[in-house]
Amino acid sequence: MTSEKDLREQLATCTRIFAMQGMIGVFGHVSVYQPETKRVLITPGMGSDKGSFRPEDMVPTDLDGKPLEGKNGPPVEWPIHTALHGARADALAVAHLHTPYATLFAIAKREFRPVTLQGAIFTDGVPLFPEAQLITTPERGNNLLKVIGDKRAALLRGHGIVVVAQNLQEVLYTALVLEDDTKKTLQAVTLGEVGTISPEECRTFGAEIALERRAQRAWNYFCSLEARWDRQPATGRSELFP
Repeated sequence: MTSEKDLREQLATCTRIFAMQGMIGVFGHVSVYQPETKRVLITPGMGSDKGSFRPEDMVPTDLDGKPLEGKNGPPVEWPIHTALHGARADALAVAHLHTPYATLFAIAKREFRPVTLQGAIFTDGVPLFPEAQLITTPERGNNLLKVIGDKRAALLRGHGIVVVAQNLQEVLYTALVLEDDTKKTLQAVTLGEVGTISPEECRTFGAEIALERRAQRAWNYFCSLEARWDRQPATGRSELFP
């Protein structure tokens, strides 16, 4: 079992990297779940300085969103995290982000399909949560759970994205891949019809097999960049697949 001390450190680091990459700002939050203790660690919500988070800033709650210690409560959309953590054994890390490119697919009436080999981890696409509402109640959290099913991510209509993974290393990598694939789709459409990677091609490529290794290497790379980041918005940004 990973200690809470280590999870706090990883969660703070993951969020700082998202901030460095311009993928989280005034809005957005990330969480990690420790099933042995049934404790959720979640980042503070709107307006917090996510580029400067430290382990002690993380907010512990139970699966009902109730704060377990400290003076600060969780972000208002905590049901996103608790619904997924409570229902899926593989949902040990969850990120809700308003990323610039992936969010466009939550606005445009265009189905997401992977366009790069790295995007093959999204074999079955990314479903759209149709309610144009903040997910502030357990009922809406359960509705999100029904939409996302066993998939890695969901688009929230007119809102942002949710990414689910087995750990914070994978949630970072998965979110970076989704943002990269949506960005490349937008860029490629200016040249004409966009070719996508079919589900059969995704499975043949075997991105699932290499996910753990790729996620750890990406984590190490971005941790190194973040350690020397000057904390100014987006100045440390680096492309995952330039």
